[in-house]
Amino acid sequence: MNKLIMTNDFEKIINEIKPNEVFLKDELKIEDIEEIKKVSFLTDKNKKTILIAANKYNIYAQNALLKILEEPPKNIEFIILTKSKYNLLDTIRSRLIEEKKFFQQEEKSIKIDKITNSFILELLKKDLEKDEIKLILKDLLKKAKNEEELKFINDALMMLELNIDKKAVLSTALLLFKENI
Repeated sequence: MNKLIMTNDFEKIINEIKPNEVFLKDELKIEDIEEIKKVSFLTDKNKKTILIAANKYNIYAQNALLKILEEPPKNIEFIILTKSKYNLLDTIRSRLIEEKKFFQQEEKSIKIDKITNSFILELLKKDLEKDEIKLILKDLLKKAKNEEELKFINDALMMLELNIDKKAVLSTALLLFKENI
């Protein structure tokens, strides 16, 4: 049975499942689907698991993937990994069994005196997930020196929950601490 697993750690799931084939991409594109088709349609008498994991799923790739899921090859099980089920079309999700496997993440500690414009820029380039930004903000919350900083970080955490642009929230919080050094 084909599955969709929502997770914050692709590597742990890959090591846990030990699939026959792995397609791990930052963004899954139509070219990747062509490769997946080639691998999946190779005849095999034994069951084969193909794992597809991506941070982003291109809309054209999703439509091509949907065709494979609607008429899957014999003896092939597809497991799709994503950080959020909303990265995928409803039509794909409706054809998969959904499962969640989230792992405890390590604390992200920031040295307040090391916050510079270049540090902030490098952090923003990493395109951190919402949960990773929450860990950073919680670390900053512990280091807050006054009511203003406490209130601001609490507000920033609420903004993340409301899906306000995560990079804007993080950069604003870091700039506040930078100014108060």
